[in-house]
Amino acid sequence: MNLKLIKAGILSGIPLLLTGCVDNDYDLSNIDTTSEIKVNDLVLPVNIDAITLNDIFDIDDESEIKPVTINGREFYAVTKHGDINSQSIDIPVFSTTTPDVPETNAAFKLELQQPATRAAQPTLEFFYDLDSFDPQVFKIEASGIDEAVREIKILESKPMLLKLEFKETQLPSYISLYFNELKMKIAKGLIFNSLPSNYTYDPNSGDLTITGLDCPDKSFTLSLTANGIDFTKSDTEIKNGHFQYSDEVEVISGRLKTTVDLSAVSATDFSPTQEIDFNVKTTIGSFEATHFTGMVEYHLTGDGLNISPVDLTGIPEFLGQEGTDLKLANPQIYLNLNNPVAAYNLYYQTGLQLVAGRQQSSIAYSPDNGKLIATAPLNPGPYNFLLSPAPADPLPEYAAGLQHIPFSGLSEILSGDGLPQLIEIKLINPELPYQAVDRFELGQPISGISGTYDFIAPIALKNGSKIIYSDSKDGWNDEDIDKINISVLQVEADVTSTIPLDANLVAYPLAVGNKKITGAKAECTIPANAKDNHIVIKMTGPIEHLDGITFEAVLSPGSEDSLSPQQTITLKNLRAKVSGSYTTEF
Repeated sequence: MNLKLIKAGILSGIPLLLTGCVDNDYDLSNIDTTSEIKVNDLVLPVNIDAITLNDIFDIDDESEIKPVTINGREFYAVTKHGDINSQSIDIPVFSTTTPDVPETNAAFKLELQQPATRAAQPTLEFFYDLDSFDPQVFKIEASGIDEAVREIKILESKPMLLKLEFKETQLPSYISLYFNELKMKIAKGLIFNSLPSNYTYDPNSGDLTITGLDCPDKSFTLSLTANGIDFTKSDTEIKNGHFQYSDEVEVISGRLKTTVDLSAVSATDFSPTQEIDFNVKTTIGSFEATHFTGMVEYHLTGDGLNISPVDLTGIPEFLGQEGTDLKLANPQIYLNLNNPVAAYNLYYQTGLQLVAGRQQSSIAYSPDNGKLIATAPLNPGPYNFLLSPAPADPLPEYAAGLQHIPFSGLSEILSGDGLPQLIEIKLINPELPYQAVDRFELGQPISGISGTYDFIAPIALKNGSKIIYSDSKDGWNDEDIDKINISVLQVEADVTSTIPLDANLVAYPLAVGNKKITGAKAECTIPANAKDNHIVIKMTGPIEHLDGITFEAVLSPGSEDSLSPQQTITLKNLRAKVSGSYTTEF
């Protein structure tokens, strides 16, 4: 285009119009020197680059929408990758109180008979059955037990000393004592790693039987080392981190042999009736727990379980335009997890929930039928899980032993009134659920749950949606173009489309200031998978102050396939012609 030639042609005709009409006495100041020249099919220099989804997405390294390739197929997807870690699994040690056991006494009489001649029988032996001891009641308590310990069946502990001291204080020195058999009741359910060969203990009743017990100086001490308590032998239960164990110590029966040394006492000092008084003192140490067998329920904690939300505030504007209803095309959540408590025959589980957060509301989505993600006892893993509406070709790193968990609602998380600002991925109540455990070691932290996750959500359009790809060129306006009053703007181009849908191409002229001249639009249809299709579209004016042109390719998807970087629309060999009038002054 050469608007200067048009202007020059106008000016060259002026002298001819004025020949023979010049009069220096005339005032020519009121003569209109404005001229208007008709313009037909004036070609404008326009160059429009290819319109591609890749350009529209304007993806950078921080974007949560990325091109993803799985099994050779590339598509756009909301993506998120990260690690999952819980704090270490740790149930602290606890100790029981040291019970205060009251002392008890047992007094009774010994009836002795002196022989006729001491020379023939220098010692005398008498046997008595004992049954008059009062019981010693005691309580063993523990508080502050971790809430993960729901029930204790067997409590193992560091060695706990149980000491029973018997002392007789009334008998004279010439009488000695010996128990052929002593049967006592002590605490039920005590665990002894070893006992002397002449000791027999029944944990169900708490009965301790001792045969052949010597009493030097008419006293003896029973020192027993317990290594725990079997609470199944009692009615003990844990409530609010506290338990109380009650029982008693009691001499049930005894076969007491008394020996009188006649050589150590004169006949006159010998007394056939003797008062015997046994004092019994019981000391029970505290149990410092080391292991427990019972029921456990442990809630997993730690900041590493808080998955950062997917931030959609930077999603391309054209995906949020009116009429566009997005969905996720078989979105996939992958989890790779271990089971650090497998050696205890324990497993853990967690729920999962995705929440679409908008300014005024939020909607939560969960796996079908509330399905939980769970490991298995005795298997340390790793475990691979796929949560998705339908099975999919998995990411290679999650393929081994993959377990699919149906999650139908996941596709709808983007759908609704405007895009959500955030998608929150929440682990719901990750825990070792209520289950039996054998010999769990207290106070020894176990490495926490660890693993990785990947959220891959291919972006698709719901049926009935509209998506507009647009591109604009401006900056055309100058002094000469601004003098053209355009009545028709005709655009020609060769169009190639790799989109498997028909597109409606709409063109609008742009006025100065990048303002769309809406009254002069034109449109045509670009066939699906078009290749170098020639198109001609005309925009009728008036079009003033032309500064450029904008194209919008409007698609109404007939399927819900994911959007792909290969979907492009290219306009080549584009020419723009204008018709109208050129107005200037000479």
